Amino acid sequence: DYKINLGWHQVMTQAANATFDEAVNGTDTMNIISPTWFSLIDNGGNISSLASSDYVSKAHARNMEVWALIDNFNTEISTFEVLSYTSKRQVLIQNIMNQIGQYDIDGINIDFEQLNYDTGEHFTEFLRELSIACRQNGIVLSVDNYVPRESTTHYNRKEQGVVADYVIIMGYDEHWGSGG
Repeated sequence: DYKINLGWHQVMTQAANATFDEAVNGTDTMNIISPTWFSLIDNGGNISSLASSDYVSKAHARNMEVWALIDNFNTEISTFEVLSYTSKRQVLIQNIMNQIGQYDIDGINIDFEQLNYDTGEHFTEFLRELSIACRQNGIVLSVDNYVPRESTTHYNRKEQGVVADYVIIMGYDEHWGSGG
């Protein structure tokens, strides 16, 4: 029931959480920050965490919500392996929800990229199951997506729109400090 003005915050180390103030200074209209805190770390549904209670407190003091991002960027992990088993999806969901509860996080932002066609239906099922846990706990669920193309139809954005609170299209110019 309000305008969303979300910014992602690249957090690659625990120490990077200290750059919160620097990251949000001058962003008076931003009301959601999505730090890149969680990553899949194995084929069993376990995740790494860079979450910080101090970071969440600072965000909340600025009337900002924290929608922590989880990615599947480790190329040694098989997202298909994790998502194609109900038991592994449940481990992943429980791990996400444990982190959310421990750090008073307001939402989760799913950034699972480069999914092959065979993973699509399992990704959709994961989002369905995660949405139930999120709704039961008052947690916002958002999902990042490529710009729609024929080659990404297996992400099933239509179903994402049914189960997620927000479907985000990554239609931005990506850049970083050293160029690009």
